[in-house]
Amino acid sequence: MSPIRKRKIEAETVRTVAMMILTGKVKDPRVHMVSVHRSELSEDARFLNVYVTSIVTDKKKEKLLAGLNSAAGKFAATLSTKLNLRVTPKIHFVWDEEYIQGLDESLRLTRKPTNPD
Repeated sequence: MSPIRKRKIEAETVRTVAMMILTGKVKDPRVHMVSVHRSELSEDARFLNVYVTSIVTDKKKEKLLAGLNSAAGKFAATLSTKLNLRVTPKIHFVWDEEYIQGLDESLRLTRKPTNPD
């Protein structure tokens, strides 16, 4: 698969998943207030990791990921028809730790140092 096609599929995945959640196409009550950041398609186009975050506790984080992964078939079907894919990738939702670490680092860098006086 060409790198351009791969990037197009990854970008369209982020848009489609976010819109399906926002418009209420996913009826699972565990899925709410989700931020979709990026996706990564495997080289053989069989697997697609979608990276998400939300403002939830660790316990609810697991429930959120379980809800998203249970609706993965619906997301895959929508993507397949939207992009005319011959092989529909298996979608797996992953918590985006890199995004959280990046936010923490940017907050740390932007804080003003306090004077000990």
